[in-house]
Amino acid sequence: MNKSIPKLSACAKPASQNLHTLPAVSLSQQIKMNPEIRAQIREVDLNQLQEQFKGAEYRKLVQQHLRKVGPLLELALSAAVEALTVEERKVAEGLLDEYNHRGYQQDFWRRDCANILKDICNEFEQAISHAGLTTDERIKFNIFQIITMNFALQARDQKGLREFAGIRKNWLFR
Repeated sequence: MNKSIPKLSACAKPASQNLHTLPAVSLSQQIKMNPEIRAQIREVDLNQLQEQFKGAEYRKLVQQHLRKVGPLLELALSAAVEALTVEERKVAEGLLDEYNHRGYQQDFWRRDCANILKDICNEFEQAISHAGLTTDERIKFNIFQIITMNFALQARDQKGLREFAGIRKNWLFR
């Protein structure tokens, strides 16, 4: 059964407007990277993480963020954004816009989470290299987290998105 695409105002806006609920932190702002927050990003093995994610639908990860991070989503997203350099933020904003558009495709939400992790990391690495910069696995994973938390934040506030994507806010309600 193919549901119609919901009218989701936040998904249609540029990424900088999607994050309007973040106090004083937007991807497009020219604030300096916070080295203390950046230093707290743990090392990650993306290959091992892809193996762990294999077989799980992406919507389930967004749902897990919604349920477990819940009221701290804005704070977690803000910290993840503050860990980026200005150049990384510019690239991340473009990716965020792209993935917001992909969210209009119902099959996107049922894609394998491992593949989405791989795609986001590869697309970020390609875009950052076109800007003449390099990155590491920690930052690529941070970009993946930013996109995922942004979706969780949208899903928290938009019942239409939850219904369209098959995300449950808690075990009783969509």
